[in-house]
Amino acid sequence: MNSSFESLSTELLFEFFDYLSPFDLFRIFINLNNRLNAIVYSYPLRLDFRSICRSKFDFICRHLQPKQVISLILCDECVPDRVKLFLYHFPHFKEQFLHLQSITLIEAETITFIDLPISVSSISIKIYDTDDYYDQNYISEILSRQAKVLTHLKINSKDLHDLIDIRFPALTHLIIGGGCYYDSDYDYMDVSFPLENTDVHSLIQQWQCFLTHLYLVIDNKIQYSIFNLDRFSHCLTHLALHFYQAIQVSFVCLERCLIKLFQLTKFTCQASGSWDLIDGKQ
Repeated sequence: MNSSFESLSTELLFEFFDYLSPFDLFRIFINLNNRLNAIVYSYPLRLDFRSICRSKFDFICRHLQPKQVISLILCDECVPDRVKLFLYHFPHFKEQFLHLQSITLIEAETITFIDLPISVSSISIKIYDTDDYYDQNYISEILSRQAKVLTHLKINSKDLHDLIDIRFPALTHLIIGGGCYYDSDYDYMDVSFPLENTDVHSLIQQWQCFLTHLYLVIDNKIQYSIFNLDRFSHCLTHLALHFYQAIQVSFVCLERCLIKLFQLTKFTCQASGSWDLIDGKQ
């Protein structure tokens, strides 16, 4: 039976590995024989450490090869210092994770700065604490170092003011979340910062990028009243707009926004609006 399983091609074994968690992958197959070790360590890993116990976390860190990790999610939201602990296992992160393509940082401690390899082209950052001055440097420093290679970015609108002076020439996919969340008692919390003299849409234009995909949460009427995406008329193909319930959306305003997006092939709108918004004849 072992001989039959081991005779399977690497491609078939990879398909089988897709159904296993990283913990189970290492627990089952590591140190059985040299061939399986080589195959396991060549398997592209996508690690999600948002909800995992300490023992499994340590086990995975002890057995993985950094060069096999292509996607990584690190989170301090539920377990404090998880990011710091991961960097303790891998103190030379930039030189070790040479094939890393995507990283997500959730509530990462600001004192734990991660210097990313040049291979990282997709970044998602979510930080709720608005009182820490070092959050600003933390976000802008990470993104400025990856600015030339970054193609995918997900960030909250409250953090945009940190990026005014950065250019993202390679950026094609952008998700801008709202400046609000729900606390543990499910109360609505507004943690947004006003963008002094700079609205979201003007800021995106200053980045000098050519977006093809944009998801935008609009959480105040000021942003809505000056909504303008003409800068991307020749490149934007996918657009999703999520208006908070306090904003009443009209067909006329949406039409003014969309009429010059000549390359748009898919549009999604989540909103509370006036009746003309659902008039199928328009």
